[in-house]
Amino acid sequence: MTGIAVDRSRVRHAIAAKALLRLGVAVATITASGTGWAQTARPAPTPQAEPDPTTEIVVTAQRRAERLENVPMSVTAINSAIIERAGVSDLRDIGKIASGVQVNLSGAFTQPAIRGVTTLINGNGTENNVAIYVDGFYEPNTVAIGMELANLAGIEVLKGPQGTLYGRNATGGAILVNTLAPSATFTGKADISYATFDDKRASAFVSGPLSDAIRFSVAGSYRKRDGYLKLVDPNAAGQFVGHSNGVSQRAVRTKLEVDLTSNLVATLAYNYSYSNDTSGHVYTPYTYVPSFIPGPPRRATRLGEVSHDTDPKLANTTHQGTLKVRLDTGFGNVTTYTGYTSRKDRSVLDFDGTYSAISTLISDFDQDTWQHTVDVNVTSIDRLNLIVGGNYYHDYTRSPDDSGTLNLGTNNTLTAIAKAGSKTKAYSFYADATYSLTDALSLNVGGRYSHDVKTIDYRAQTGAGVVTFVPTHKEATFQKFTPRASIRYELAPRTNVYASISRGFRSGSYNLGGAGSPALLTNTKPETITAYEIGFKTARRLVRFDIAGFYYDYKDLQVSVALPNLNCPAGTTCVPIPQFANAPKAEIYGIDGKIDINPSSRLNFGIGAAWLHARYKDFATATGLGLNAATGLNVTQSQDWKGQQMARAPDFTVNVSSAYTVPVAGGALMLSSNLAFSDSYVISNPSLYGPLAGAFANKQRYRQEAFTLIGGNATWTDASKHFSLGVFGTNLTNKRYRVTYNGAALGDYSAMGMPRQIGVRAGYKF
Repeated sequence: MTGIAVDRSRVRHAIAAKALLRLGVAVATITASGTGWAQTARPAPTPQAEPDPTTEIVVTAQRRAERLENVPMSVTAINSAIIERAGVSDLRDIGKIASGVQVNLSGAFTQPAIRGVTTLINGNGTENNVAIYVDGFYEPNTVAIGMELANLAGIEVLKGPQGTLYGRNATGGAILVNTLAPSATFTGKADISYATFDDKRASAFVSGPLSDAIRFSVAGSYRKRDGYLKLVDPNAAGQFVGHSNGVSQRAVRTKLEVDLTSNLVATLAYNYSYSNDTSGHVYTPYTYVPSFIPGPPRRATRLGEVSHDTDPKLANTTHQGTLKVRLDTGFGNVTTYTGYTSRKDRSVLDFDGTYSAISTLISDFDQDTWQHTVDVNVTSIDRLNLIVGGNYYHDYTRSPDDSGTLNLGTNNTLTAIAKAGSKTKAYSFYADATYSLTDALSLNVGGRYSHDVKTIDYRAQTGAGVVTFVPTHKEATFQKFTPRASIRYELAPRTNVYASISRGFRSGSYNLGGAGSPALLTNTKPETITAYEIGFKTARRLVRFDIAGFYYDYKDLQVSVALPNLNCPAGTTCVPIPQFANAPKAEIYGIDGKIDINPSSRLNFGIGAAWLHARYKDFATATGLGLNAATGLNVTQSQDWKGQQMARAPDFTVNVSSAYTVPVAGGALMLSSNLAFSDSYVISNPSLYGPLAGAFANKQRYRQEAFTLIGGNATWTDASKHFSLGVFGTNLTNKRYRVTYNGAALGDYSAMGMPRQIGVRAGYKF
């Protein structure tokens, strides 16, 4: 048959995008007719009025408290009630309830993506390009951010580059995590739950006054879960001897808030956490496996099954102390944030994923981070809100004196040891001003200057002590000015349209994993992104709606390529060395939006959707992992990724949620459900099958097919609202999906996401 070929996937996505846009127009029209847009007179807005957090959604996306609908950027605000209804337990689950957001694992490291902007480099000392802040403090450790929080108040997802106010390595956006503050009255809560896979959780929070001027809070959490990946029996095909990838976590968070004077408040906090979560830390090769790797039953061969002769470990221990001081003055307020964090990461990985001792990696890293931020918020000038601030950041990540990165070969013989250290010294200054030209029209301009100095020290030797990588020290400096500007017009009270342009910057980086030789131990160039966005937001009594269209011009994306280990001792199996590099250009555009409908106090319904086109625009010299069809083995090769989909950037995603409360047995029963659909996407490696794979040459290899996750809760609360009992379920259809998918010289490997989980919970609060 001849004729014009039709890409049905593209047609489907175009139709979906048009449907989403029509939905926005329809809601805007309905809102207009119901709020009197055509009237010549309307109540004058009060842009400087302090929002009421009891009746409105209040966010701090611009480092000040504002109504969500007044912020001229895309922000997804998620409060604790939404988080509980959706069964979200940590940052990795945010994609269930935030449109355009993906969070996946790359081995040991949690890597978020917002609107297709994510990182393809990872490792200790490497920062994401979606910035994470907890209570205003920057969190650089990509292992620690997967930890649960016991006293979560809410999460704000800021979409698009945050080059000004939250601009440290935030080309993709920022995620602001806020925990509960100490309260002036005694309050507390406790929750316990038990679920499939012997998943035991407990958390508690208590807060109250110690005196008229001093308040405290203490929160704690505990989790212990068996693994859900089946551990195959090494002696009997088709049999199993237990499970792998269990979780063990515990945390304590304390705060002491003191009124030093009538206008000076200090909050001192100490946080401790321990997490050993190996959810994505399994490397069992399933396909394209070399002949020297044992087959079944010494090796698992199917997704959801694993094998290893060394138990995996991914442990992070964190101690953190912070001090926040706020001074209210006649011109506004001054807030300082000072924090010190000490972390220890230990990783044990069976890289060959069999019951034979072929290749095991053990790595230890210590990390110390100092940070200090000063914000001056000026509100005393009529019609002007001005923020001026600065930040100092110092991070030192290194191998401990008595350890390093160890490569164990056949029979667990030490074949190589490397020691590395990386320092980052950075400072930035920023200013951001919003001026109300009229009661309805406001203009925002801002900018940030960032200056980073990064160093790396690296050396390596064989297990016998032969130097293979002479001690090498390198240093690089990166600096950038990143502006932003926006204009917002209030069509009606709490109904706005806006347009914005912003630029994001991610500093260059070194790879603590080393390189093939000192000459190859080079830094990446910084990546930059220029974003254009237009949007509409409204908040009415029954409906809250927002929609935005955006276009990103993305340059020098930082990526990881795999190079052979030139220093690999003869007769041993060594892991290829990841090399950091840059992709010249990419292009991202799309539409995303969300609508929440509240027909009554008992019923809530929400739907969010995103259509995204994220493609490499110029990457003709990508180093990808291809397939040699003749040998059936993986091979590193040069590939052209132009036009290929970027990682963690599905073309279409949908989130649906509902909650309904009915009176039952003298109390209230809340029934809630959530659905998250994702179109097919590349998880972390955009490689093609390549020119040696025949008909599959230009097809991307490591894709997760389209899938849907469905969850639900039923929670009864007594009339006093103190006691609650409930049941919950996640992935109710027991969908098999991947959280990691990649390949290496030893074959393709993947870790499966959480299967269906059913549980019960009980809670008490006062």
